[in-house]
Amino acid sequence: MQLLRPDSPAHAIALRAAHPGARFVAGGTALQQEWGDRHRAPAGCCLVPLHHLSALHGIELIEGASALRIGAAMPLETVRTHALVRAHAPLLVEALSQLGALGVRHLGTLGGNVGWRWGDSTPALLVLDAQAECAHAPGQRLPLSGLLAQAELPLIVALHIPLSPGGLPPHTAFEKAAARAAFAPARLRLALRWNAGQLSHAACAAPDVPARLLGRTLAWLHSHPVTRGAAALAGLRQACAADGLPSEHPEDLAHLAARLVAGHCGLLGPAIEEVP
Repeated sequence: MQLLRPDSPAHAIALRAAHPGARFVAGGTALQQEWGDRHRAPAGCCLVPLHHLSALHGIELIEGASALRIGAAMPLETVRTHALVRAHAPLLVEALSQLGALGVRHLGTLGGNVGWRWGDSTPALLVLDAQAECAHAPGQRLPLSGLLAQAELPLIVALHIPLSPGGLPPHTAFEKAAARAAFAPARLRLALRWNAGQLSHAACAAPDVPARLLGRTLAWLHSHPVTRGAAALAGLRQACAADGLPSEHPEDLAHLAARLVAGHCGLLGPAIEEVP
């Protein structure tokens, strides 16, 4: 195994470009999922470690306390327990509380979880309108939703979460659903956010389904305000499928996401009769 030690984010990008196949690494918990032997790097592995770079550390309020900046190399457990995150981004705290074992959260980093594309943090960050501070674009804040849609992610230095006026966090919910079996891996991660009593953001992620905003699902909800019961489930399932969730069989991810959204929005009861 070869380690290439950068002295800055820009140097890290240059080192990887000069060594085809080199990988960025901080905690390494996501990267190890790709190895046949999770305790040993494969032969010829070339890594660019990032955990020592100061630019990728820190949790602070910035820009007149209008945003929360979280360094990409911050350990997940540090993020989960930090007072600023708990006060301003409780949805992220809830998502990280359901992520793996304590040892994994101490080792894994927020940037690595985002880089995995379907880590538990990604739907939460999407509905919080998170922006990414990237090494290739210093001084800019790029929407995380757009970055996750790219074929290759850039080196993320930090995540920025815009804060609501007045400092009160929005009403949110996080669900992590799995099959009813002991130690069954999660099939779906779903995050929701409301504004003025109406669902305004929805995002999900699943194994092999990178995190994405559910724009068509929201559009269906807003255009069918009185639909309830089976009709709501059918409509939401079609909308979730249009958002890219698999829908090949009755218990697919589109169906699972539809049930979770319907449940949180109170749509599982009988249909409401429209008053003429």
